[in-house]
Amino acid sequence: MSAARQSTDAAETGRPFSRRAVLGAVLATAAGLTAACGSGSGSGGGGADSFTYWSMWKQDEPQAKVLKAAIAQFTKDTGIKVSVQWKGRQVIQQLAPTLNTGSVPADLVDSSDRFAYAQLQATGQALDLSPVLELPIPGETGSTVGSVVPAKYHSLSTTAGTLWQLPYEIITTQIWYDGHALPDVAAKPPATWAEFSTLLAARKASRGDGPLALDADVPDYAAYWTYYAVLRGLGPGAFGKAATDKSGALLKAPGFVDALRHVEALVKADDFTKGYDGSKWPAVQQKWAKGKSDFLLLGTFAPSETSTFASSAFTYRSFPFPALTSGGDTSQDISLIGFSIPKKARHAAAAQKFIAYFLAKERLQGIATQAKNITPRADIAAPAELADAQKALATGNVVKTLDGVKETAAEWYTKVFLPLNTSFLTGHLTAQSFANKLAGNSASYWRTAS
Repeated sequence: MSAARQSTDAAETGRPFSRRAVLGAVLATAAGLTAACGSGSGSGGGGADSFTYWSMWKQDEPQAKVLKAAIAQFTKDTGIKVSVQWKGRQVIQQLAPTLNTGSVPADLVDSSDRFAYAQLQATGQALDLSPVLELPIPGETGSTVGSVVPAKYHSLSTTAGTLWQLPYEIITTQIWYDGHALPDVAAKPPATWAEFSTLLAARKASRGDGPLALDADVPDYAAYWTYYAVLRGLGPGAFGKAATDKSGALLKAPGFVDALRHVEALVKADDFTKGYDGSKWPAVQQKWAKGKSDFLLLGTFAPSETSTFASSAFTYRSFPFPALTSGGDTSQDISLIGFSIPKKARHAAAAQKFIAYFLAKERLQGIATQAKNITPRADIAAPAELADAQKALATGNVVKTLDGVKETAAEWYTKVFLPLNTSFLTGHLTAQSFANKLAGNSASYWRTAS
């Protein structure tokens, strides 16, 4: 299983610069960093010569190797020692019980955005990282954290004025295909639902089987189809608003049902490959990688999950979920992986210096070249297999995956939405019956939750 998939549930070479230049930049701005970050930084203050970092990665993963190299160089350049513990995906959950004590064991932590929100921001235990946006990037004249991490990314990790995470890795969802096998699609990907439907019909006629790959036993994967249909039909925020509607009425409103009917049409037309409704992950996506189906709706971890099953000629290409109508919504969903600092961290200022240090192009580009993922910096090219996804992020509006429902209504999503949605995607519910049941079950859930 890929690192990126686990974290959610879940190349361009930089210009070289001398170590002396990095050291000079860090030392020259040390006083400014302390002043900017000192308030709320805990008892360690800005003069700390060490800090403790808990990471979501295991030490043999590619991201960990990139971070290890940066940490070693950071210590050489600044004299600040970093005690790092490679905790794995449950890092925030392990840290959570200590956050309201006088002895928080980590000054810096990284995780997926939804866990950072739930365990840090929602509990009032996240340090506001807004001042970090003003910090200079060591070795990059004129660059600050805020200038290299676009606002469209860090604004999605800002709640009530508190910036609770700064991202270093971006995950988005695309429809994947083999560009070598489907050169016509590569030349002109479908931009609208009508074009997509025409393409599916042609591919189904050619194959004698549905061209869409889905392991329906993974509820999150089925959820992508429904979420994107609602996003395209009703726009950003509509899914999240409906999810938290305590009456349930928005979940069966005409516009919501109309969006669902696009997915219902795929199911009724047998556009999903045979056996998808009884598959055991990763059977169908392996089948897709072997060329036995055409299209896979999945996050940017798809290449890393499937590459061992693909032929040497397989060329990873992707396109965004099509707009329902010409000129309709084309927003691209994103999940973030990044740094957070507990409010009671003792050496927060030193941790903040490392954030700015790691976001330098020379170091951050390892997330693309070695870990094979997209970074928030536009001047770091994604690996070739993610080039289409990076282009989609650069040219379109971005929104939080599932409208942030995994953060703000996680139990509703898991207990109410996912079971019904899987029944819908596997043909056991029509769009209208799915909407009716979802509305009723949601209203019952929120009465109890309230």
